[in-house]
Amino acid sequence: MNIKEIVKNMKNIDKKVLRIVQTGIKFSFVFCLIASFLLVTYTTRETLNAYYIGMSLFKSSLFFIVGFIACGVAFNSIMKEIQS
Repeated sequence: MNIKEIVKNMKNIDKKVLRIVQTGIKFSFVFCLIASFLLVTYTTRETLNAYYIGMSLFKSSLFFIVGFIACGVAFNSIMKEIQS
C-alpha cells in the first residue's frame, strides 16, 4: 500500500464511522489537555505524583487517538466487505 491508497481510504470512510472516530479523538484530546495541566502542575509544585499521573494519562490519550483511527479504518473496511 502506498500513501495515495491510504489517503483514499481515509476519505471514503462512512459518515457514521467517521463521527465515532471524531468523537473518540475529541474525547482523547480532552485527556491530553488534562495530562498537560498535570505536567504543568508538576513543573510549578514539583509533586512527583503529578508527573507520573500526567505522563501515564498523556501516553494513554495518544494511544487512544491512534486506536480510534485504526479501529475506524478497520471497521469501515469490514463494513464495505460485508456489503459487497
